[in-house]
Amino acid sequence: MHSEIRTDLIHDRFVIIAPKRGNRPHDVQPTEVPVSSRECPFCQDPLMRAKGIYTVANPARKGKPSWLIKVIKNKFPVVSPANPHAYGAQEVVVETPEHNVEIGELPDAHIMHIFETYIARTRALSRDKKIKYILIFKNHGGKAGASLVHAHSQIFATGFLPPHIIDKLTKGQEYRIAHGECYYDELVKREEKGPRRIFSDAHMVAFTPYASIYNYEAWIMPRRHLDNITQLTHEELHSLATLTKRIIRKVNALQISYNFYLHQAITDKEEHFYLRIAPRRDIWAGIELGSRLIINTVSPEDAARYYRS
Repeated sequence: MHSEIRTDLIHDRFVIIAPKRGNRPHDVQPTEVPVSSRECPFCQDPLMRAKGIYTVANPARKGKPSWLIKVIKNKFPVVSPANPHAYGAQEVVVETPEHNVEIGELPDAHIMHIFETYIARTRALSRDKKIKYILIFKNHGGKAGASLVHAHSQIFATGFLPPHIIDKLTKGQEYRIAHGECYYDELVKREEKGPRRIFSDAHMVAFTPYASIYNYEAWIMPRRHLDNITQLTHEELHSLATLTKRIIRKVNALQISYNFYLHQAITDKEEHFYLRIAPRRDIWAGIELGSRLIINTVSPEDAARYYRS
């Protein structure tokens, strides 16, 4: 396949799909040193023995921790309710008490509990009238910005809406006015029938986006038009959990760091909810930083074939 420039104007993406560039020589390898549970704050910190902000109890308590999932305050927040210049909240979701278990190895029911925790915390944080934006994200691996090995994700809520989110929402609204339909509703219908489809069921569609900026990038979108994660039904939540696990297991098989995230603009009720999984195999260098053109060395069509295999 020859290089091809692809654009996604809604998300302000300009990408060069260049599979041959993936064959260039490498002699620099990042290294990651695993950390034992004896050095892990989520295993040793007294805070983890306390109640926490929110806790999912472990029904099988014999000889095991009393909790499955625990939400605690971030010890090093970049926003705070006490800071009028950077108002917000930052929480850590400790996804399991087990140190060496990654989310892709957890049972589907446990992953559902993680998403239910996101729902509970989103509802709680949304009650603060000063909060305008909530971002839920996971960093796994050094290239994805993870600072701790123990499986966890974070919830970041702020009193302001990032400019690029405003821009994306504005473009989405302009698309609805011009075409009479939600951009994302059309996207789900189109991608399910095309070469970038990964999996789909009665509730969700997973695909690799046309202008993917990351190797093996994947999106999971509900068939229903809904604004945020709190509106998912039990069946939709189960579908989201199983598809997330399926994709992450395939990413883990490649030994790639990844991020996933979902977000919500509190003041816009017409967003279309989706979960974005962003594997981080390549590191952006001079071309990307200088021109803001992203080079993706794995075509979305090849990535989708890998996920389907």
